Amino acid sequence: MPKKKNKKKDRAAGKDERTKKPGCEGCPSLCCYDMVIPIDRPRTRADEEELTWQVQYDTIRVFIVNKRWHMIVAGKCQYLDKNGWCTRYETRPERCRKHNPPGCERYGSFYDVMLETPEELGAYLDKERKRRAKRRRKNATRRAAQAAGKG
Repeated sequence: MPKKKNKKKDRAAGKDERTKKPGCEGCPSLCCYDMVIPIDRPRTRADEEELTWQVQYDTIRVFIVNKRWHMIVAGKCQYLDKNGWCTRYETRPERCRKHNPPGCERYGSFYDVMLETPEELGAYLDKERKRRAKRRRKNATRRAAQAAGKG
């Protein structure tokens, strides 16, 4: 005998009943807190110094997901009511409409790396510099060996 679908359980889990994908129902408006802004990976020392200066504020964090860098600015959307509901839901911005619930913190980690302090950022950037230098040396050695084999 096939199992009956438990719509109540799906709603409680926050799943969209039509698609069975994670949805927003029952969520405490997590996406309406902490604005996320895509940023460029720091490429120069000046970029690193600027980002380090920004991360020293307790309202700023940086995260990396799929090699893409983002800044989180802590805060709350001014259009949330006291229950966490959007007071302009029907006219909310396109960015809010396009939010993808499976990619939000409600469903687990949304980042590969989280950098919350200047020290964490500095350690991560140092590690990345060393990794890139090692890769450049390895590629240079490989190119030199290929050139020697052709000559």
